[in-house]
Amino acid sequence: MASSALDLLAPRSCAGCDRPDLLLCPTCRSLLFRPLSVPAPAYAMGLALACAPYRGPVRRIILAWKDHDNRPLDAPLGQVMADLAPVLARLIDPLLRSKPAKAILVVPAPSSSASLRRRGRVHLQPILLSLVQALQQQGLTARAEPALIMNSISTKSVQAGGRRNRSRRLAGRIAVADPLRLAGHPVLVVDDIITTGSTIRQCARALETAGALPLAALALAAVSPGHEDL
Repeated sequence: MASSALDLLAPRSCAGCDRPDLLLCPTCRSLLFRPLSVPAPAYAMGLALACAPYRGPVRRIILAWKDHDNRPLDAPLGQVMADLAPVLARLIDPLLRSKPAKAILVVPAPSSSASLRRRGRVHLQPILLSLVQALQQQGLTARAEPALIMNSISTKSVQAGGRRNRSRRLAGRIAVADPLRLAGHPVLVVDDIITTGSTIRQCARALETAGALPLAALALAAVSPGHEDL
């Protein structure tokens, strides 16, 4: 009843194209799963996987979810992340064969304290849980672990302007909360958007320092290589 009343007061429209009466129209939903990879040499797999390119309706959908608290998008965005699990399982299997049998930790890229206060939640949490369940269905032992923290920063990473500036801005600001919980574990880092790769690179550095094995980075969307400064 509350949901129906809210729809009457503020009619729902597609987060990607504003088509009325739909959370996501079929066309925009289809754009959410067009996987691409971007280089990520700091990770054992050597690349990061994203569900879709960060442009057009996909960009609008993710910003509506991330910055405008469109929480009903948790479910479809969680599903597209879960859909990466089969190919991810095949790619990481050779990397784990010679390693001790420890659970794969699925770790969210950290947000600043200001972002957490503004959103009122860890927005990546439902995405992580969907991925963990999908990995478990692939026969992998996996669990979500909020292992990384970010020290105070003054601007959003997507506003920092260029690969070099973003890397300088994040350097040393991402750290591991409890290294003992990570030592020896393979880790998947999950972010919402990969632009220049600075955030996932700093995450890998912090994880490696703590004795973990950064396997791969994942994201809902990524800027295509060569367009990072657009």
